[in-house]
Amino acid sequence: MTGNSTTNSMSSNREMILTIVTGGIAIALSFVLSNIKLFELPNGGTITPASILPVIVFAMAFGPGWGFAVAFILSLLQLIGGYLVTPFQVLLDYTLGYTAYGFIGFAALPRRERLALRNPLKRFLNAGIVRAVAFTFVAYLIRWFCSVLSGVIFYAEYAPEGMNPWIYSMTYNGSFLSIDFAVLLPVMIVLYVVLKRAYK
Repeated sequence: MTGNSTTNSMSSNREMILTIVTGGIAIALSFVLSNIKLFELPNGGTITPASILPVIVFAMAFGPGWGFAVAFILSLLQLIGGYLVTPFQVLLDYTLGYTAYGFIGFAALPRRERLALRNPLKRFLNAGIVRAVAFTFVAYLIRWFCSVLSGVIFYAEYAPEGMNPWIYSMTYNGSFLSIDFAVLLPVMIVLYVVLKRAYK
């Protein structure tokens, strides 16, 4: 019994260390990539070189709980140099918007299967690209919804004369988020194919 208890404790500690170290790397990579702007809209909204991919890989390797935690920390870092109007706008555009990416963690393997794999990249690989794409798309939709609400509440004055603020916000936010997703998607697929060949 003592031997099993010690083994379980060591395994738990190893998993915790792996989670924290990998989470730190994911946050750092995503933050750096998010500051590389391929294109920026005049009233906010930036296209980045797949800046959310490290968070996606992490969330699928460690599950939704840790996925939301890492995405939340990233949301706080996005406040650096962000466009801050009111606390509620910050909540929608940053806190809820970026934390939504933690939803991708629901695409992860069941906990027992994850723990059987020590390599986080293998956990991402074994979860499957279809699940990765599907849950990433949903996460982007959630962020889009948060941004649309923010746009209607705080940026309605920027809508062209005679244009419904809801239509303007849905179109404006949908434009840059859809392009950002379109940039991310092929990079994620290429990463998956490369990993699959590497671990074949």
